[in-house]
Amino acid sequence: MLTFGETMIALGGTGPLKLSGTMDVSTAGTESNVAIGLARLGHAVRWAGIVGDG
Repeated sequence: MLTFGETMIALGGTGPLKLSGTMDVSTAGTESNVAIGLARLGHAVRWAGIVGDG
């Protein structure tokens, strides 16, 4: 299985950072979630993306 698309970062906090709260970082995006789910089910998967010039 090959997925194409963008991967995003999901940030989730437990409280205000200025009061020593923590920040959790995880992956997000439909294509990434599908690839992760299929890999957890035992399928061989690959993900492909591209980064622009800026």
